Amino acid sequence: MSGQLEELLRAAGRAPSAHNTQPWTVSPSGALGYALSWDAARELPVGDPTRRDLFLALGAFTEAFLIASADLGVPLRVEWTGASERGPVARFVRAYECHPTPFTAADLAGRRSARGAYEPGALPDAVFAEAGDAFAGSAGLWRGGTRALAPLSEEADRWLFADPALVAELRRWLRLRPVPAGHPDARDGLTGPALALSRVEERALRAALSPAAHRVLRRVGLARALAAASRGVMRYDGTVLVVTAPTVPAEPKDLLEAGRGLLRCWLTLARHGYATHPLSQLIDCGRTCGELADRVGAVPWAVFRVGRPVREPVRSARRTD
Repeated sequence: MSGQLEELLRAAGRAPSAHNTQPWTVSPSGALGYALSWDAARELPVGDPTRRDLFLALGAFTEAFLIASADLGVPLRVEWTGASERGPVARFVRAYECHPTPFTAADLAGRRSARGAYEPGALPDAVFAEAGDAFAGSAGLWRGGTRALAPLSEEADRWLFADPALVAELRRWLRLRPVPAGHPDARDGLTGPALALSRVEERALRAALSPAAHRVLRRVGLARALAAASRGVMRYDGTVLVVTAPTVPAEPKDLLEAGRGLLRCWLTLARHGYATHPLSQLIDCGRTCGELADRVGAVPWAVFRVGRPVREPVRSARRTD
């Protein structure tokens, strides 16, 4: 791997992805460019069967890669090539000028996902408008209150924890026990601190989601108990934002562009001191997705809390760190 590509990946690798799977792969293409594809082993076929989250993540990575290239003074532009199972999603090709962006590699490094408590308070109108403008027409943005959406969030959590296949897929990406520094699992997935869990909560969740325990306990209310344990993250006066589709049905290119906008939105919020907390289960669960769509008056593509964390969130691991 060239030194330039290593530098680009180190910065762009901070892009967000569901379960922190980091599904993107980048390889040299031609004399001066790079090809973007994904690693099928890092997909979520149970939780993301339509690949909505996959293409949003690849779009976010695309924007991060272009921001990183501009920060390094490497003039690149992106060309979408489709979503073939065997070919690249996009190519980064040499351009006459660097990608125009107000963001830097420092912004990529400074963005945080925070799954713990937030300070009460609604997102100001001006910041909401700026966050919506970040999509540049690739998607819409709806704003609602945390308390109003709390029952939907709890229902989606119960649905997730009750499904053995979903739990098995989640378990694959949870890092709830110490992992040696050189082990591949130390560079991806979701750790207890990244999930804002205490040591006791971390051990309890690991035990409850083990195959044997989940098989027995889900019959006696485990899903309801786990959903209740996370109830507090929505029971306060805060803000939830929903990214809405401009066209239906969505093509991969639409989701890729929306993913680019989603990263710009999160970087915009971060510049104002806000963190985000993805709530994808609200869309993954069919019933709550339908209810959410009725509330926002559009098809939801992504949903997340936004606010100022009570405590500084833990930085998640990356394969390129």
